[in-house]
Order: sequence, then structure tokens, then C-alpha cells
Amino acid sequence: MGSNPPNLGRVMSSWLNKLIGSSKKETDSVLGINLSPEHASWCLVKKVGNEFLAQASHSVQQAFSSPLAAFQGLIESATLPKAPCHICLDHSYYNMLLVDAPDVPDDELAEAVKWKIKDLITQDVENVVVDAFRLPQDAYRGRMNMLYVAVTEMGLVQQLVDECDKADLSLQSIGVNELSMAALCRRVVAENDVSAAFLYMNGNSGTINLIEQGYLYLTRSIDLGSAAGTFSGNLDFQQDPVDNVALDVQRSLDYYESQLGKSGVNTLYLVVADEQHKAWCDGLTERLPVKAQLFELDGYEGNAISGEMGIVAPALGAALGGFYESA
Repeated sequence: MGSNPPNLGRVMSSWLNKLIGSSKKETDSVLGINLSPEHASWCLVKKVGNEFLAQASHSVQQAFSSPLAAFQGLIESATLPKAPCHICLDHSYYNMLLVDAPDVPDDELAEAVKWKIKDLITQDVENVVVDAFRLPQDAYRGRMNMLYVAVTEMGLVQQLVDECDKADLSLQSIGVNELSMAALCRRVVAENDVSAAFLYMNGNSGTINLIEQGYLYLTRSIDLGSAAGTFSGNLDFQQDPVDNVALDVQRSLDYYESQLGKSGVNTLYLVVADEQHKAWCDGLTERLPVKAQLFELDGYEGNAISGEMGIVAPALGAALGGFYESA
């Protein structure tokens, strides 16, 4: 691998190459789709010169039993635009593992990693699809060669491929939420933000992603538990979810600086839809050495963006990642 960080959109796209042999080509419009247990959304983005403009978006908020159910619910609620399509899966639909990178070329990486992680997962490796992306070379001060591995059920991917075929959609890739956040960061974060932290929450779980110049260096899961935010009956021992989240973020920032050798994070962006999560900004700013603020789709707002930004944002990131992948 060269000196540049990995392509943002590459994660899981090789799954599709194996299943349908998808080909990628430059286009002026890309459709991003986000699927999660509690909502689904799409965002159509058009490239005009060097600018990206949201042409339309749509979202559905309800409980879904699977990514396929979320996709079907989205299709039934509104007609999907006919454009090259990139799907972003919610973090609950796959496992993300950090492992030592095997000493193989990039085109052999996924297969080598598949057998490397077989003892780290509960599923049979023959029934999962695996893809991997390397961390930038300056991560861990160059002392370790690490990569993230995304693992999900083969049947889940095949169902989405089949459904896209039924809907006559040109499916290009199925990716992960973390890289959707990285694509957003690459496009939206101001140039003077050397690094940024993105907190994505969906229900009582989410991810913390540490990103520099659009490249993912660190991701960690957050799980507040089903009892988060409920009254325990004892005020002296009542847990404040803001305290728990702030602790997780602080641990991530400390690891980012001490182990990965990175620094300069000055903003924590909250990609959230729940009103309780939105109210965390002031409390997190008080508890952390960085400013917490709601992620706003600057440059994309207006009639083209409908619904909660915290719901549409991953779909927008998936579309942007599609543009970066084809560049």
C-alpha cells in the first residue's frame, strides 16, 4: 500500500464484486441509503463542479426487524431515484474488529483476514462476508500495522443485493456507518479542524469515531443499555447517561493521543435524532476538553433535505463516499 490512507468507500464493496460483479463509473448523481433498526432514509446527491448538492431525501421512522425489512419499508414509502446506489448499514448489523494486518497485498487482504478472525467471531466463517480497511500509516506512530475488519452475515448482504435487483437499482456498494461518518467529515469539517470526533447514536447504542481529514483512525462502540435514562428509584445512584457518554468519549480521546499519536481534536459532532441526545451538547461540553455541537448539514440544508438530520446524515455520507470511491 502507498503512503495515502485507504479509499473511504472501499469497505464491503468487494462483497458485491464477489456476488454481482458490480462495476463503478463516474456519475453526476449518487443515491445514498441508510438502514437501521429504527429508521431508514435515502439522500440523492448531485455533483456540480467541485460542489455536492442534495437534490432530494426521504426517511421512514419505525421499528424494522432486519436491514431487508428497513429497505423494503423505504421502497414502499416513496419511489427511490434511479441512480448508482450506495447502502450504509447501521452499526448494529455487523461486527467491527481491530486486528493486526496480515502481510499480504491488498487484493488478498479480505481472504487472509477472514481466517485470521475466525476465532474472534461466533459465526462459521463460511457463512459470513468479511472486508477490511487499513488504518493510515501514521496511526500508532507507525509502530503497528493495524486494520479494521467488518463482518456480517452473508445472507444479509445477498438479501439486499436481490432486493436492489428487484427494484432495478444499480447497487454499487454496501458499507458501514463509520465510513459514512468519515465521508461527512471529509466534506463538511472546516480545514482548520485537524481532527474531529463524531458521536453517532441510534437508540441506546452508537459509535465514537475519531477522524482526521476524512480518514478513520479510531472507532469504538457505545452501549448505554436498555435501562439508560430510566429512573432507578434511588436518586443517589441514578446514572446520568451524559456522564457515561462523556467518559467513553474521554477514553477515546486519550487513546487517540497516547496510543495512536494523534491530537488536535477540538470538536465533537453529535449525529443524533432523539431529543434527549440533542440535549447532551451542553453537558458534554462541560465535561470534555472539546466543544460538543449538533452536526448540521451545512451547504445541504433547504427543501432538498427533509426529516431529521441525524437520520439523513448517514445516507448523505454514503452518497458522498460513493463519489469519493469513483474519483
